[in-house]
Amino acid sequence: MNIWGVIAMAVISSTPDRITPLKNDIRSPRCTTCGKTFTKQTGNFPASQSPIYACNNHFLPVCKTCIDKLYEHYCAVLGNDEDAIRRICMKFDIYYSKALAESSRKIAVDRSRVHTYISRANLSQFRGKTYDTTIDEESRQVIESVEEVKESGVKILQRTVKFFGVGFSEDEYKFLQDQYDDWTARHECQTKSQEEIFKAICIAQLNIQRANISGDQKKLDTSMKLFQDLLGAAKIKPNQIKGDVISDQQTFGTLIQKWETEKPIPEPDPEFADVDNIRKYIGTFFFGHLCKMIGIKNSYSEEYEKYLKQYSATKPEFSDDAVNEDIFNKLTGDADGQ
Repeated sequence: MNIWGVIAMAVISSTPDRITPLKNDIRSPRCTTCGKTFTKQTGNFPASQSPIYACNNHFLPVCKTCIDKLYEHYCAVLGNDEDAIRRICMKFDIYYSKALAESSRKIAVDRSRVHTYISRANLSQFRGKTYDTTIDEESRQVIESVEEVKESGVKILQRTVKFFGVGFSEDEYKFLQDQYDDWTARHECQTKSQEEIFKAICIAQLNIQRANISGDQKKLDTSMKLFQDLLGAAKIKPNQIKGDVISDQQTFGTLIQKWETEKPIPEPDPEFADVDNIRKYIGTFFFGHLCKMIGIKNSYSEEYEKYLKQYSATKPEFSDDAVNEDIFNKLTGDADGQ
């Protein structure tokens, strides 16, 4: 190994395993592009959430003026401003979102669009997101608008995207909808506030699943705590529903009565009505005939007898004199009785 190899090994061995971020001790920050020196970073350099710039107080090393020039350069080279913003995000590890880029277009003409985008990308709802997040989301085909569902042909109902909001993949929307349907089928959900709580519970479940896959223990603990808090808000924690479960352990008939009282069965649609009078036939010819056989007098047996009378033949009744007279006439051949 030559002298340079020895020096390199010495530097590597002396480098600490973890670099501790500096806390507001960077004086006279200098732009790495134009070389200009500033008195402070705030207001002169764009902020960043990327861990790459942790030791730079989470500021980009390029000043705002140079960022604007770079943005104009990419607009000219790439032909449109959205691709230019995406290239800036890629270069400086900034989270990119098509919907966020579209919203940054609606600003005053005297404001910088690229700085507006970077500022909004640093809002709390995008905390911890970098360009790596963009890559992950695009690999999952994240839905960023309701209109995108129509254009992309993704097999997801628009109302599902509208209900849960944008930012999830097709599989995640399916997971959220399945979980929501399951929760609301098992628990009461009649008001808007209950809908919002169950929706938040489903999203918390999804975050738990994501944290398990990524192995992020901190995120997993946070998601689990939020999930438990939401269950408590919905009053569906196991210790909260224990009494209700015991009260539901009743006879089947009592349970049917409870269902009929709380959620009565509605009248059937005309297409499912008893158009063939099956109920009448069973009541008359099954129950009525059975009651008649065992000698029970009730409405079924009466209906059965009444119905059979229409098709029954009765033997004519004669008095004794009438019968004798009729026999005599037959024997004598006097059909007219003379």
